[in-house]
Amino acid sequence: MIVTWRSAVFYALTVTIGSWMTGAVVDLAWSAAAGSLGAWVSLWPANSMWYVFLAVATLTLTLTRRFTASVPPWRIPLIDGSAYLLVLLLWSGLLAWWGGAAVPVDDAFVMASFAMLTLQLPSAWLLSVWRAHHLRTSLVQNRDGRTVTAAAEQ
Repeated sequence: MIVTWRSAVFYALTVTIGSWMTGAVVDLAWSAAAGSLGAWVSLWPANSMWYVFLAVATLTLTLTRRFTASVPPWRIPLIDGSAYLLVLLLWSGLLAWWGGAAVPVDDAFVMASFAMLTLQLPSAWLLSVWRAHHLRTSLVQNRDGRTVTAAAEQ
């Protein structure tokens, strides 16, 4: 059994946008408390590279969920959480490299630490746990053309 396209896309959008919004709101609260909302605006909504990250992360999670064999719900956050973190690290490292950083790997891990502090990564994991129980699966066929009627692993 495999996850349907519609379910995989909705799952990926929920995890990606929900975790990004959580990170933005937590950082907004910190910025408001510090009195520096200008830095928040330039980092979150005005930074067009975040939108590239959202698109790539959504695509990655959709394809991961769609083409990964059906697994129990407790394994989905392990697989997809790793994929989300990998996209975040690669995105941050590429941006740092593009910006001329001496050691882009350091900047990537600083961004991952920032994502932990703003609760972006933990919320991605929690949303993945929640959405894993609501994935819809479709039946697949054996090599001989017969439909497999195994129960959904939900």
